[in-house]
Amino acid sequence: MRQRSAQGFTLVELLVVIAIIAILAAVVVLIINPLELTRRSRDASRLSDLNNLQKAINIVVQDSSTGGSILCTGVSSPCTGRSDTGTRALDGSGWVKTNFTGQSTISIPTLPVDPSNNSTLHYTYYSDSTDYEINAVLESAQQISKMTTDGGNNNTAFETGTKLTLMP
Repeated sequence: MRQRSAQGFTLVELLVVIAIIAILAAVVVLIINPLELTRRSRDASRLSDLNNLQKAINIVVQDSSTGGSILCTGVSSPCTGRSDTGTRALDGSGWVKTNFTGQSTISIPTLPVDPSNNSTLHYTYYSDSTDYEINAVLESAQQISKMTTDGGNNNTAFETGTKLTLMP
């Protein structure tokens, strides 16, 4: 009579392999930290949005014959807006109170909004009709120091604009 040889893996061998894979997966997750990478990505979008918006507003102000009053189009100054509650319209009725529609040198399809765009993480616009300030809260550990070194008066938000002490 011939004996059959056992083929396959024992339960112990399978458990050892599963344990090794679990340890390696845990180490990879700790090293890569996908949540921090997501925060960095959102912060990169925020910084890019604010930079582009600042350039667009500066071009509108330079090209305007009315000077700084263009910063509060259709509303009395001081004017303010938030990306989580305002519209994305470019005609001055959006969350940024500047009218971009008459400019041929600016290519903005709509006003940007924060990647999270909720009551905590949003863009805020404020203008006294002469100067303006736009704020955003950064969330990644890599970028959070920019909120205290941007030259503004709010250490809990990244500030950009022509006067970084406007926003109360």
